[in-house]
Amino acid sequence: MKKDGFTLAEVLITLGIIGVVAALTMPALIQKYKEKVTVSQLKKAYATISNAYILALQEHGEFETWFPDGLTRAENTVIFFNNIKPYLRISKDCGHNPGCFNPNPMKILNGETMSSYDDSTYEYRFILSDGSSWSIDLASPNCISDTFCANDNMKLDIDGLKGANTQGKDIFMFQIVAHRIYPMGIKDESSNPLFSTNCNRLSSLPLQSSACAAWVIYNENMDYLHCDDLDWDVKTKCD
Repeated sequence: MKKDGFTLAEVLITLGIIGVVAALTMPALIQKYKEKVTVSQLKKAYATISNAYILALQEHGEFETWFPDGLTRAENTVIFFNNIKPYLRISKDCGHNPGCFNPNPMKILNGETMSSYDDSTYEYRFILSDGSSWSIDLASPNCISDTFCANDNMKLDIDGLKGANTQGKDIFMFQIVAHRIYPMGIKDESSNPLFSTNCNRLSSLPLQSSACAAWVIYNENMDYLHCDDLDWDVKTKCD
């Protein structure tokens, strides 16, 4: 009896086609998976720091009462850190010294490089037990606005001393205001910087890549890495 089957050449051609398809699709799938992991990590980090701030407010009173007059920018950050410290699991406290952020130049979405956040002499830096790096900058702690307070912010590198070291990919910024901490780039157009202009691969503004955190947390994607026409109300995903 004659039995039909595949020839060796047919098998090799089929395997070759499968290999080509895999080579074309796997990088995109891996990238999408990494972005989903980043979304999860960022949401968890935001919950952690927000909870610490709320508990510190409950213990120490209104934010603007934390800081005596006449303190320097660096001294303000020490007070803020000491107030939230009991509610965080800290593995390394660098203070105003380097060692808690990647020391290499930081990239932004348009490919340019900026100074590392490890270089600042007035920002207070620390690493949590999950390996994430944080810094505190408090230039105007007496600001009582609940939307925007100049340079009162926290910076987060979700994978700490390793990883992409790119703002908008693994480095994100949060605004410190009187009653909350919120991710930069929120839908409220009174916020500054804005997502539309400061989380865009084509932008060359000074705050470029600083307003991506809110998009990642609330829309649960990083599609701004793949298209440039996203909008809070109209288009929240690439086609």
